This record gives sequence, C-alpha cells and structure tokens, in this order.
Amino acid sequence: MKDIKVYKLDKNELIIFDPELHLDLKSDLKIEEKHEYYDDKKIQATMCYHENLLHGPATFYSAVGNVLSITWFFMGKRNGRVYRYYNSSKRYSKEIYINDLLEGEQKYFFEDGTKKTVMNYKDGVLDGEVLLFFENSSIKRHLIFKNGEKLQDKIFDESGKVLDESKFAL
Repeated sequence: MKDIKVYKLDKNELIIFDPELHLDLKSDLKIEEKHEYYDDKKIQATMCYHENLLHGPATFYSAVGNVLSITWFFMGKRNGRVYRYYNSSKRYSKEIYINDLLEGEQKYFFEDGTKKTVMNYKDGVLDGEVLLFFENSSIKRHLIFKNGEKLQDKIFDESGKVLDESKFAL
C-alpha cells in the first residue's frame, strides 16, 4: 500500500505530510493569502504568507488561467513536491524540496509527456545519475555525480552511439 500524502491548508491549519519524503510539518499560525494579477485583472498568482514568509501553497497561473506551478512552503522554505506545467497544462516537471534544497529524483518532461531530464540530488547538490533524453526517448547524455562532483560524462547521438566519454577523478 502506498503511503498517504497530505498537502493541505484549511483556514490557518497547514499540513505537509509526505512519509516517502520523511516530511511531517504542521502549523496553526495566522496565514494571509495574497494575490497578484495580470494587467487584464486575471489572477497571476496566489500565495500564502505568515509574517512576510511564504507559508502554504504558492500557485502561479498563465494568462489564460491554466496552472503553471504549485509549490508548498513552510516558514519561507520550499518543502515537498513541486509541480510545474506548460501553458498547455501538460506537466513540465516534478521536483522535490526539503528545507529549500533539491532532494532525490527530479524529473522534467517534453510537452508530449516523454522524459526530458532526470537528475538526482542529495542535500541540494547533484548526487547520482543525470540523464538527458532526445525527444525520441533515447539517451542524449549520461552523467554521474558524487557530492556535486562530476565523475563521468557520456554523450550519445540519437541512435545510441557514444560520441564522447569522459571520466573524472575526485
């Protein structure tokens, strides 16, 4: 059974509960919702604050009203899953933040939904594989990082042939 995730703001009760990410954040602080608007008065963003710190969801919209991004904040820091979208409403990325640092697997997509980039982070620095893809889903580039240092870099053509390969010592 998958762990249940809860990202919720109800009046002043904020809950970011995501066992997979080891997040269990709760508060009942006074939260003020603020809005930004395009020149034509359509909503551009909705953000929640506690004493000038982002605290709760921040949602940005395109000029036609489509959601462009949803980010959850806890006392001014991004925490949890961040989703970004193309103007077409198709997913652009799925990112994970812990205390404002990228953590774990980050995924970026072409507008047709195929993977564009997959990167792994630990404590805000690249750690592990980084894969970049061509639109035909074949690997364009394969890198390996350890604590932010590049260990390996391979570049491929669209047929999968290695064009260049480099290895680096720490």
